Amino acid sequence: MKFILRALPCLAVFLMFNVATVGAESFSQRFEKGSSDFGAQVGWGWTDNIPPGPNRTDMGFGFFFPNWQRNLTGLIGNSWYRGAWFYHMEGGLAMADREAAYLVAWSPLMAQYKFLSPKRRWAPNILLGAGFSMTNWKDIAERELGSDFQFLLHAGAGLEYFKKKGAYSINYRLFHVSNAGIQFPNIGLNAHVFSLGMRF
Repeated sequence: MKFILRALPCLAVFLMFNVATVGAESFSQRFEKGSSDFGAQVGWGWTDNIPPGPNRTDMGFGFFFPNWQRNLTGLIGNSWYRGAWFYHMEGGLAMADREAAYLVAWSPLMAQYKFLSPKRRWAPNILLGAGFSMTNWKDIAERELGSDFQFLLHAGAGLEYFKKKGAYSINYRLFHVSNAGIQFPNIGLNAHVFSLGMRF
């Protein structure tokens, strides 16, 4: 965990000074409506006491989520908010740091907005979405989760650095796991996830 937290800032500085550029002529082509690509995020997450409550489960987990994106709008806007909306779909695996606890997920209802400019090779972004999973985390989080089937909510932000082809990113998301009252208990888990990403 300490290694990841030390490596993320170093990677961010390296990518900021990367000589790869996004040319003005290729900028609109690269982000044209209907274009798509694949990517993946790998990182580390941990549960937090959100909202505050007694005896919440403390758990860390590895996070690996491949994804696919499609540009829905092409470039829109003419000010600081210029960018594009992307449909984002991902599936993946989160493995807890004890008792071989796993979460297998698919999130088909996600969207990402990238704040794009031809004057820079990086773009901030925001991510929102929902999905579902099968997990045995209830064996660890007995007070929060009452079933193997769980819904997922994602809300996050990141910074993407473009190469001539593909991109790197550093990302944060708030990751919510609960079953919407299908079975009880249903307090749910809320976790912070930091990840590194790559687009191909």
